[in-house]
Amino acid sequence: MDYHLLVCDDDQLQAKNIATLLKMSSIILEEDDIHPNVDLIATDAASILDYLESNPDLTNIVAFLDIQLDENKQSQAGLALAQQIQKKHRNAQIIFITTHEELAFLTFQRRINPLDYIVKTTDQRKLQRRLTETLELAIRHLNQFYIQTHTFKYKIGTRIINVNFNNILYITTTKFPHKLKIVTINGQGEFSGNIKDVEQNYSFFFKASQSALINPQNIESINTKSRIVTFINGDKIKFSRSRTKELNKIYKEKL
Repeated sequence: MDYHLLVCDDDQLQAKNIATLLKMSSIILEEDDIHPNVDLIATDAASILDYLESNPDLTNIVAFLDIQLDENKQSQAGLALAQQIQKKHRNAQIIFITTHEELAFLTFQRRINPLDYIVKTTDQRKLQRRLTETLELAIRHLNQFYIQTHTFKYKIGTRIINVNFNNILYITTTKFPHKLKIVTINGQGEFSGNIKDVEQNYSFFFKASQSALINPQNIESINTKSRIVTFINGDKIKFSRSRTKELNKIYKEKL
């Protein structure tokens, strides 16, 4: 998974130094499925906002910001920038890096809830260690958010089962009340539940009919005349006439 690091400090040398240290931290933390990358080094808030505007689908954002982004000692432009980032990307991880430790309380007044508040130091080893620890924590938080938004959870008896959404084909009702069937790439199972509750709690499903929720990612083909969806494992499900236009649009976007 890719993680996008943004650095913003009105002092260009400081910004470049933080970016250099973060690149070293990225090398330390990089694994097969963890790829942190410094996407942008900026000296003003506008550059960060322009970048986010140009990349609206960006996820896994970790922003390292100075609170004061200009020569005005009373400036709190970094706080305003953090609020704007979180408004557009609610799971973005915000880390403040500044020489003004006394301004930390302002972040709580504005309800920014930053992940960390790092005081600048000339001790590069100490700063490197702190940045690495904070970046690792940010990645952990983003991974937890990803799991929450990309995992379907259901219960069989006392056992809780988590299934990655990418592996799910569809969920349907059964002939038994309050009993649902889930079909995945690896097999199928049944669990107690209400299909309306699943639809409300998991927005990544597409409602094909009153009795079926499907994963558009795992559709093999659609027949709009017979209103049949064929999945990658060969299973077929009939969808409602009223869902034809929207389902066909989603399928074409997937191709």
